[in-house]
Amino acid sequence: MTFRKIDYLEWARTHMGRVRIDLAKSNVKGLTKEELGLTLDQVALSTPDDDGVIELRELLAKRYGVPRANVLVCSGATMGIFLACAAVIQPGEQVILESPNYEPLYRAAAQRGADVKMLERRFERGFQVEMEELEREVGRATRAILLTNLHNPSGVATSPEKMMSIGQIARDYGATVIVSEVYLDNALTPDARPAATYGPNMVSIGSLSKVYGLGGLRVGWLVGPEPVIRKARVALDYIECDLSVPSETIALAALKKAPELVERCRQIARRNFAAVEEWVGKRDDVTWVKPDGGTVCMIKLPAGMEGQELSNLLREKYSTLVVPGEFFWIRGFVRVSCGMDEEILRQGLKNLGKGIDQLKNRRA
Repeated sequence: MTFRKIDYLEWARTHMGRVRIDLAKSNVKGLTKEELGLTLDQVALSTPDDDGVIELRELLAKRYGVPRANVLVCSGATMGIFLACAAVIQPGEQVILESPNYEPLYRAAAQRGADVKMLERRFERGFQVEMEELEREVGRATRAILLTNLHNPSGVATSPEKMMSIGQIARDYGATVIVSEVYLDNALTPDARPAATYGPNMVSIGSLSKVYGLGGLRVGWLVGPEPVIRKARVALDYIECDLSVPSETIALAALKKAPELVERCRQIARRNFAAVEEWVGKRDDVTWVKPDGGTVCMIKLPAGMEGQELSNLLREKYSTLVVPGEFFWIRGFVRVSCGMDEEILRQGLKNLGKGIDQLKNRRA
């Protein structure tokens, strides 16, 4: 089997963390050991059996209101996406995927040999899922609908009513809805709920990377119907038999402090979204859809300007990094992260403005 490279992840490995002002990393700033309040002697190095840290799985099951058999812990959300697609999709089956999208969603489905159809989330409609278009696209051949909530890259929320309707439409055709929810814990809307709580054909994928600032743990999870989780478990056995017990122990400690850590992220995001809103308001050539939470947003560039060209200029001249919209299947945009210290964001936005002005002057 030949795997096609994931362009966004290759770009990220090449450039993220190698510039002075990094507005590309999509997580909240890393959590320190002191903020977590966990000492080394509290971190287990092994467990009595091969089932991992049972308390972590029980805590996740309780959070989602499901039996433990409906939970699978894995190495991050991208691994979770791959496992969910392996469990649900067979070659030749149809998959409906949102666009703009997080590239691993597309690659995981395509790697399974799926016929991938795009469901447009248009800027002019606030990047929302349009139910009429979904109903036109879904049919008897559809086996999965792949979404993110909060939407990556825009940070827009899908309402509970709409998510429930998506699940019902999928059920009518025997399809599964797979939703990556790595930003959902930092939803600023009070009624946000995981997809897995809406129905028996819904799969939620979560992790500790984006909202909790613990990406280095490489801990994620799937929550969904037991048959799907069982198949995903088989797929996981081909990749790794056992997960890191120290990572699971730290993940458990973090989830026990979830309200405190989510509030940390929420304060950073609110402050930084306000800074972006202020910056956008001072310019007449860029626009955005204000996020409903998470740690990222999309900036619509002046007409005719390409995200890749701007990103290259910012990196090379201003040591500033933003993600070109092309990596999310949308042109004329860049994704900006808002999870860092405010002064870093403000300097990055200043440099972003300089880059936009320079490209505009080139065309003048």
